[in-house]
Amino acid sequence: MKLLLPIAFVIAGSVSASDSVAGTIKGKVSFEGEAEPLPALKIDEAAAKGCVASGSVDTTDRSVRIDKNGGVADVVVTVSVKGMELEVPSEPIVLDQKGCRFSSSVVVVPEGATVRYANSDGLNHNVHTYAVKNKAVNSNIPGGSFEEQELGKAEDFDVKCDIHPWMQTKIFVTDDPVYGVSAADGTFTLTGVPAGTYKVNYWHAKLGKGKSEEVTVTAGAEAALEIKLGGDDGKKKKGRGRRGR
Repeated sequence: MKLLLPIAFVIAGSVSASDSVAGTIKGKVSFEGEAEPLPALKIDEAAAKGCVASGSVDTTDRSVRIDKNGGVADVVVTVSVKGMELEVPSEPIVLDQKGCRFSSSVVVVPEGATVRYANSDGLNHNVHTYAVKNKAVNSNIPGGSFEEQELGKAEDFDVKCDIHPWMQTKIFVTDDPVYGVSAADGTFTLTGVPAGTYKVNYWHAKLGKGKSEEVTVTAGAEAALEIKLGGDDGKKKKGRGRRGR
């Protein structure tokens, strides 16, 4: 069934432009329609043994997270700015495994940066990536250790733990200098964006790519951007997702 759900995003990308020519983009993407709750993950008790010190593994399906106001988390948003250099962080971007869950539903990595596959649990995990343009890895990560990989080509791909099959996430490698991931409330803020008119592209692991939205940024000013998904000529559509409280 096609998913049609609210999309909203927060952007915290690496941008650099002088204050005299830079502006800010603020906005939100919302869903017009109803979202049915996602069922809990099916986790085998034997496979989950040792995952947490007490209690059980979190069974929440985090693949589509929607807050009570219709904002959706984990949406990747990118903006291409001609002549603007992509900044590569000097420290690795961490994707952790804790409580037999990945630390994030999606991790954005600027092209050329290093990702650290960490294991904060006391038992073994396996990191299996399904990259095509970058080197795919399938490595055992013992408890308390990590492995690092440089990702040099833009693409998005699945990451799974073969030992604990409910553990899945996405890595999104971007070559755009302005990028980010939505926060829980679906709002976004982009600072230091050079003045100009840009196409804002957005992507979600379950919902796919959205139509580019155009925004004009003025130096020293704040540009608003609102994106609504799910409506069709005023008619409401249903989708599946987890509502926040």
